[in-house]
Amino acid sequence: MSCLKLILPLTLLTNMAFASDITKNTINGVAVESIKKDSVRTYSGSISKTFSTSIKNVIRSIVNFNEKCNNGLKDKREFTDKNTNCKYHNENLVETVVIKDINKAGWAKENGEIERYLLARHIYNRGKFTHYELIRVYEQTNSQNQKTVKITQTMINDKEVKKYTQPKFDKDSAFDQVISTFVVTEISQNQTNLYYEYKAETDHWMLNKEVSVPQVFASMSKGINDLIKAMDQESRVPARDVAAN
Repeated sequence: MSCLKLILPLTLLTNMAFASDITKNTINGVAVESIKKDSVRTYSGSISKTFSTSIKNVIRSIVNFNEKCNNGLKDKREFTDKNTNCKYHNENLVETVVIKDINKAGWAKENGEIERYLLARHIYNRGKFTHYELIRVYEQTNSQNQKTVKITQTMINDKEVKKYTQPKFDKDSAFDQVISTFVVTEISQNQTNLYYEYKAETDHWMLNKEVSVPQVFASMSKGINDLIKAMDQESRVPARDVAAN
């Protein structure tokens, strides 16, 4: 989930218990939390889902970033074909450019890391917003000797972007930090578990207020459930393997 629709009907939320510095709830299966410390508010949302398909198909359903957008915003695209239709809906996402041809100097792969690349994101939510995200893919084995793949999706600042590529735009976001983490575990040949977590930090004057928490919670729940729905649909599509010669 790369963006939040901030204004939603408050009727989506009921029986929410508020505290002065921390608020928790579960909305449509998504565990959401908000913590306020000084002038910074942190939002998080998480969900676990088991898919009846292979780990390969689940991973494919995560990394098809340029197939997720809002086709109703295609006239606002600046970097991708306006005639292309995304397969899966993402409410505020105008377009994504996947950049795999990155500068290899100045950084080293972390332990278990097998791939690293960038996403250039263009968002519209009552105005234009832009940022870059760093994608890192790790292969691991858990304590039950099961294959796991972790994919992290992290918003990065302009200085870090320049380590990898020549930027198309500067960062313009209501959030200071955003990170999404996918942990995919192979249960069996045709059963795969996903744990997904989204975290965002902001000192934005509106998103920081307690009155905004219910709206952001509702948006996070919808965005995460939309993501899981898209993953479920894509993971059921037969793998597009190229036949061997």
